Amino acid sequence: MLTIINAFFINLCILFTLFTISFLPFRNRPRLTPQSPLNGRVLLGVQTGLIALLLLGNALPLEGVLIDLRAIPIMIGVLFGGWVSGAVAGVIFLTGRALVVLSTDGAMIGLYLAIATMIVLVGSTSILRRKMNNTRTTLLAFTTISVVIFGAAIYAALPLNLFYPVLIVYTLMSYGGASSSYRLLLELRRHFENVQHQKQLARTDALTGIANRRLLNEAMANLTVEAEEYALILADIDHFKRVNDTYGHDVGDDILRELGMLLVNESDERHLVGRFGGEEFLIVMPHAAREEVSRLAESIREKVSSFPFETSAGTLHITVSLGACHSNDIEIDSVLKHADEALYHAKESGRNRFILAS
Repeated sequence: MLTIINAFFINLCILFTLFTISFLPFRNRPRLTPQSPLNGRVLLGVQTGLIALLLLGNALPLEGVLIDLRAIPIMIGVLFGGWVSGAVAGVIFLTGRALVVLSTDGAMIGLYLAIATMIVLVGSTSILRRKMNNTRTTLLAFTTISVVIFGAAIYAALPLNLFYPVLIVYTLMSYGGASSSYRLLLELRRHFENVQHQKQLARTDALTGIANRRLLNEAMANLTVEAEEYALILADIDHFKRVNDTYGHDVGDDILRELGMLLVNESDERHLVGRFGGEEFLIVMPHAAREEVSRLAESIREKVSSFPFETSAGTLHITVSLGACHSNDIEIDSVLKHADEALYHAKESGRNRFILAS
């Protein structure tokens, strides 16, 4: 009995380790479902099939059959990837099982039972998956099916004095292993999603929801490498202090949020719009011709001047001044400096103006 428990415990340790490692290629991908792109489901099938094979390499040999927890990775494949993942995993496992028999002159009964149990397991769980969601309950239903299938297989292969202890240990380890594996994968997914969320927060302005200065600086640092020509547009709200003094900072925040969205909507998808500081916004324009810069800046200036900003104090109207600079084969620091000087001149010459640095 102790030998049986020890063999299954080793299987569990291998299973958890391999699930943790094999999850890494999926950490930045959307969650897999039976409706996910085919290549992702096939990859999941390959991974779970290889995990099942590695469990086979540490199986408990009894009466010509190899006993292990191969059903758990196969069931995980079906749970997340549907019948495609399950079928791929099953084919990979059975191929490996056949090679074991051929290379070791093993008993054919073990191979026959492996083929029969794998076909029934993948087929029945795939059908059930179409009717049930990706939940722990579904996986436990799969596990019940696997215990029944496994019990029937070893009943035909083992004497009763081995059958009962093996079935008891297998049942306990299967339910515990399946439930723990599901929990492990769920926690890994939550961890990596939280990491991605934290990275996004670190690059996003908390008030407006658009890029912050850190992300803008990263984008500008990449401009000279990725873009042959580029431009920067600085936009600053005219008399913003007067808005805050008259209506309060909450109203000022409303305007900043709406202006940020307006700039994003007016800009092209390849542009990066962010809050550069205070009431100042920056638009990073890679691969931008000089004429495109003027066209976008004037469009923004006109749109803002007529746009009704809905705030907690009612509808307000504002204007912005803009300064821009095209790369013209000069360093990014100089481009930003010239854009800032152009913005200063736009402010000094009456506001609600756009000036392109020459």
